[in-house]
Amino acid sequence: MATAPTTQSASPYQTKHPYDIVAPKANLNEWLVEAPPIGDWARKLYREYVGITDDEELKKHLMEIRADAWAIYQYRCVASFMFVNYNLSDTYGREWYQSTILERLRNEGALFLDLACAFGHTARNLVFDGVNDAQIVSGDLRREFWELGYKLFRDRDKFHGKFYQGDILDDEYLKEWEGKFDILHVSALFHLFNVEDQKKIMRRITNLLSKKPGSVFFGRAAGNTIPQYKINPIRSQGLYQHNEESFKEMFAETVRGEEWDVKVILRTDFHGRPDSVDEIGGKRGGLRFMITRL
Repeated sequence: MATAPTTQSASPYQTKHPYDIVAPKANLNEWLVEAPPIGDWARKLYREYVGITDDEELKKHLMEIRADAWAIYQYRCVASFMFVNYNLSDTYGREWYQSTILERLRNEGALFLDLACAFGHTARNLVFDGVNDAQIVSGDLRREFWELGYKLFRDRDKFHGKFYQGDILDDEYLKEWEGKFDILHVSALFHLFNVEDQKKIMRRITNLLSKKPGSVFFGRAAGNTIPQYKINPIRSQGLYQHNEESFKEMFAETVRGEEWDVKVILRTDFHGRPDSVDEIGGKRGGLRFMITRL
């Protein structure tokens, strides 16, 4: 069963935002990659939605955005340009995305929440695929990243999706929206926390979702073939990485008495990279989850 060590409750989360604490002498600049990798989907998005047709101009634009974002806060996903190519169709499967997400948004007027939205790149993904931005709500701890999204996508005059700044661990954040969302997306959030805080986030998510059967939340997080609690070697917060079974067990403990269809997939071979093995033999990877209320 995926539970945090009994010693963890005493120290890792004594401040309001412990993930803001950076260990002394940490060299986070080692995360910075030299140039943004631009895949076919990203090239099409930036050509047709943003209006940048030249690859060199696009690379320069993305480098400038990364520099601005790095000055706000030093996230690894920013350093490695993970936001450039991330899209829902490639990540979760074209058929699932089309039938479960896109069709409902286009044809049924479903309401979508993107939690931990950063630049709002998932919202633009949906708009580019034909979704009305009035159906999209986004939330993040840092408004600065959201504002930078208008510069990234050059769309302040045409994109009008709602944004709410706040902390998902605060029970008052988004409280007026509880029970209203048909679809909820959360990316690169769970792995920042210990198990107890992950459960709190999970409860907030299930409360924000509609009680109607078919309501769904999905997303991704850093994972590991060996579930483990650790102190991040770069930052000083504690965190917990799941595999498929431990994530399912954590979810089941959080929503006792409710019925859900839970799909969780851990991949350790992202983008053709070799498996990354940690100190205790666990293979690091990307965890994807698609969870539907029955």
